[in-house]
Amino acid sequence: MLKVCGVTNADDAALAVEVGASYVGMIIDAESPRLVSPERAREIVSVLPNHVKPVGVVDARKELDLEKVLNSGVRVVQLHWANPGSYFKAKEALESYSISVAIAVNELSLWPKVKIEYALVDVKDLDGKLIAWGLRHLKPLGVAGKITPENVKEVVELTKPELVDVSSGVEKEPGKKDPSKLRALAEALGL
Repeated sequence: MLKVCGVTNADDAALAVEVGASYVGMIIDAESPRLVSPERAREIVSVLPNHVKPVGVVDARKELDLEKVLNSGVRVVQLHWANPGSYFKAKEALESYSISVAIAVNELSLWPKVKIEYALVDVKDLDGKLIAWGLRHLKPLGVAGKITPENVKEVVELTKPELVDVSSGVEKEPGKKDPSKLRALAEALGL
């Protein structure tokens, strides 16, 4: 599966759909040059077909802003810097709205087997690769972190993920995807 993250406009969302993405991610409540307002997120969500899930990325170290999540129209909330405590709080807050929870883990902590949309590990360094192996029980397990068309095959060979998350590695500039890079990455993945 492919997740295209850091999407800031409807054209890039449509491109992500075209190349076979299963998820389109928008930064809705985390420090980033790719941060979008709930209104912009809703515009992006409006161009996605039902089989592509819109993801709102939030900083799990902050209190979950339920209003921002609900106003953005996302169907999945990805907790960046997730830990088991932030996961259980978000799951409880979002369950009644049929919004699932995904986690992006930045350090190795003991995770029980939990029901998640996906778990994501940043693998741009050796620690990330080790964390990926330590979280094999979380399914589906995905990888992120400076993944480009040039290195995606090696990353997939090393980590054997169920999901590949790309953002800056397929951009012209922060917040604007490069169609040729995204198409090349999808082709390298066999999509």
